[in-house]
Amino acid sequence: MQAVESQTLILYHSDLRGQWPEEGARSLAARLPYAKRLEVAAHAAAAPATLAGVALALRALSELTGVRVSPGELAFPDGGKPHLARTAAAAQDEPDFSISHSGPWVGCAAVAHGLVGFDVELGTEPRLSAWAAREAALKACGAGLTEARDVELVAGGARCRGVALKSLPLELFPGAAACVMTSLPVGRLEARALSLAELFAP
Repeated sequence: MQAVESQTLILYHSDLRGQWPEEGARSLAARLPYAKRLEVAAHAAAAPATLAGVALALRALSELTGVRVSPGELAFPDGGKPHLARTAAAAQDEPDFSISHSGPWVGCAAVAHGLVGFDVELGTEPRLSAWAAREAALKACGAGLTEARDVELVAGGARCRGVALKSLPLELFPGAAACVMTSLPVGRLEARALSLAELFAP
């Protein structure tokens, strides 16, 4: 992988409290990989947040790659980190992304190089900020919640599975705590709010 001095972090986010675009959401769900489609159908209450997160990921990844990314190009391994899987040979050069949702908020962070983890937690208590940082570190490394105690939070970042991560606290979600962790430096944050209508537009 080429050396990267700093890079752009894309963070697209949406508010689920708008009118839900039924037709657009159904169309997206129908194009998901089979196992993910079944999961969405089986968890109806969480389906809007899940589908909005996937739609945000598609937008962010398309922006990073300069090529439209389709739902079928995303992989959702059981117990593993979702990723863009166009070809096995190119997997290491693909951008990384992380989706999170809590309450009305849903977002996706994406970077062209290295690892990224994103978490948002509804509430503003200090413990939630610490938990958002810890979970963002877990997500960056593809680790499960069972490894939460192994994450070491340090000034400006964290260590997870031996990987040094840099933190970027976010204040984009009123009434919520949010954090992004990356394995490589971020020089610029490109944050964009998308309405549900924009998000599910053909």
